[in-house]
Amino acid sequence: MAVILGRDELGRVIETQFHDGKVQISCRGDSSRNKRESSRRYIVDLLTRMFLPAGYPQSVSPDYLRYQILNALQAFCNSLASLLSSRAILQGFGVGDPTATPTGALLLTILQDVCSRLTTIFSAHIFGSSLYPEAKTYRLLADILNDTAVILDTLSPWFNTLPIPGLRIFSLCLSAAFKSLCGICAGGSKAAITIHFSTPLVGKGDVGDLNAKDASKETVLALFGMLLGILIVPYVTTPSATYTALVILVGLHLTTNYFGVRGLVLRSLNRQRLSIVWNTYRSSPTLQVPTPSSAAASERIFEGSGIIRDVDTLHVQGHCTIGSSFSDILRSPLPTELLDLFDQERYILWFDPRYLIHHDGQDPARSMSFSGLRRLHIFLKEGYTSTDQLRAWVHAVEVCCDRGLRADNITDPLEIIRTAHRTISSKFSDFLSKLRAAGWNTDEVAIMTGAPQLVITDISQGTVGPEGKKTR
Repeated sequence: MAVILGRDELGRVIETQFHDGKVQISCRGDSSRNKRESSRRYIVDLLTRMFLPAGYPQSVSPDYLRYQILNALQAFCNSLASLLSSRAILQGFGVGDPTATPTGALLLTILQDVCSRLTTIFSAHIFGSSLYPEAKTYRLLADILNDTAVILDTLSPWFNTLPIPGLRIFSLCLSAAFKSLCGICAGGSKAAITIHFSTPLVGKGDVGDLNAKDASKETVLALFGMLLGILIVPYVTTPSATYTALVILVGLHLTTNYFGVRGLVLRSLNRQRLSIVWNTYRSSPTLQVPTPSSAAASERIFEGSGIIRDVDTLHVQGHCTIGSSFSDILRSPLPTELLDLFDQERYILWFDPRYLIHHDGQDPARSMSFSGLRRLHIFLKEGYTSTDQLRAWVHAVEVCCDRGLRADNITDPLEIIRTAHRTISSKFSDFLSKLRAAGWNTDEVAIMTGAPQLVITDISQGTVGPEGKKTR
């Protein structure tokens, strides 16, 4: 008798026996003894294959299931709320009104479509490069925009009763713009989240399969929402009942989305997460790097771009912009010592000249001081890598949050930069190795949104030669 053992995509051990010309297949560890238990197991396996990625749970990140459960709840609430808004839109188009004309409805539809398409073009240009680095922010923002559009659609018949000409038309066009902006934010952020889910702690998942299974789940949930809506919506006819149901559904939708986004444990390093990790590393007596799940607990979903906070007090310590242009920022000569300091680096870090205090002296570059909130710019050099971006941002965080410099009341900008550079030079290698050991992805960083405004290609006798300006 020959026995072949195999493992299927669900992790079960399948035993195949060959004996006397017969083949017998069984599942090891299968305790089902009757047809009912076998049928139940078959149904569960079928649903698992239909709606979960192949190889689950080994093929996805650990936070996948929790997010999918909350995402299912929010999609169900959104489906019901959309039915209420769709009914209101039909009323706004004139369904039930004998004075309404098909031409008027057509013109309104065209006007909405124009607003939607224009919003898509401009929002993709403005927000496109920020969607991946700030996936959490734009994922929740997409739902806020969607719910705002649903509310405007639901209120559109009531707007028609107010003595303000064109208010209903304006609200419907604004709703179309919000829906379009929601699509841009949701599409870009969902792509980033999907890539995260398809990168388990060990190995690599299938992005295409994961996307397909997510689409299946969303279709089923939308179908259930529509079927339930058929039973509920005919009884929600009065304005008070409609608005009450809308408030409840929108509240549940936003709440589940908030907790879903909060539960995401992204392992890529954007500006906020890198600031949290470096400050925690510096404040730890043993110089330990927090894990992605620990950093996620301290992460803010809505955070200003480039804001650097103290990890303990959460007070804003400074602001930094990466990829800045010398020609746009500088209005006075740079200290030659600064250029020498960054001679071996692929970046230059300097304060925003608008916030430097200039004193009387023969050399303006040496007669400066600084006080208050520290505002910095990172100028990148040709050939910079993801590691250079990490090092540059960590340098900026060290400048903003170093308590030793503040305690010693050091206000010389060059000395602040130099002291932080010594700290970075001595600790960055250890920090980088501990980042990788803690599970962070240091190869694909999300520090900079878009391309730098200017890349330094040559520094000679204090002059900087631009390689050309790019749009961020």
